[in-house]
Amino acid sequence: MKNIIVSKKGEGDFKSIQAAVDFAEENSVIYIKKGIYREKIAVDKPGLSFVGEDREETLLVYGDYAMMEPEIGYPIGTFKTPSLYVSENSDGFTMKNLTVSNDAGEGNVVGQAVALYLDCDRAVVENCRLSARQDTLLCGPIPEDITGKPMRLNRQFFKDCFIEGNVDFIFGGGVAYFENCDIFIVGRAGFPSGYVTAACTGESFPYGFVFKGCRIEGSGSRGRAFLGRPWRDYAKTVFLDCKWDDMIHPEVYSKWNDRKSHLTCYYGFNGMEGFKETKAEWVHYLDDKDNEKYSIENIFGDWQP
Repeated sequence: MKNIIVSKKGEGDFKSIQAAVDFAEENSVIYIKKGIYREKIAVDKPGLSFVGEDREETLLVYGDYAMMEPEIGYPIGTFKTPSLYVSENSDGFTMKNLTVSNDAGEGNVVGQAVALYLDCDRAVVENCRLSARQDTLLCGPIPEDITGKPMRLNRQFFKDCFIEGNVDFIFGGGVAYFENCDIFIVGRAGFPSGYVTAACTGESFPYGFVFKGCRIEGSGSRGRAFLGRPWRDYAKTVFLDCKWDDMIHPEVYSKWNDRKSHLTCYYGFNGMEGFKETKAEWVHYLDDKDNEKYSIENIFGDWQP
């Protein structure tokens, strides 16, 4: 069966998304009817597509969090928390018209709580809502010193999405391009009030996170949030033709507690003239020629979504 329908009301082939995934052949399309699907989902086969009926009314949600202690007797950690996990065996994964959420709560209470963990290459996420607080979206791979494996090239394309969180809520080592997305920083007490990104780009990768034509808004205090900070050496993040207001700190990016990663990373932006002179001294202000350098064709090479 190549096309599968999931419906909470029993109007399809399965009531559970995970049941549909387990049954599906490679390269199947799974159509998901409106409803709240409270289940932890893992995808481990190539070419699957999730297509929701309506972004706001088709909700995949779970609530695992890093500090929880199940029968193993100790906290599970960040990387076992995702509501939806797409493995390295799942290249070519596509998702449209869905919300994926982790509703565990604030990071200062529960720790990291991931909504979507994409660890595959050639992934497309379109018109989706990704919602959590700390560590909402993990664009794998994660660093070699954590996994013991060399970092894999994972190319991931996000278009017309809404992504919200507050601490490092778009993070990882993926080569990820965000086009026309709304990025929302959920306010929290204290300083800083949030970090949009925390990249750990592999040293050999010329690109990391690229945001093109995105809008960054939020509910936090003015001047207390940053567009990102480097999780590891050689992290790379740029914002091109994006818009944000004075809730972003004048330095734009953070050094992450004065660690030395900023000395080898590449962080930049363009277009926001009001921040051009106040940015941190290690942050690059980009000009028009950089738009060509950061084209989808250059970033993704032989794969064009």
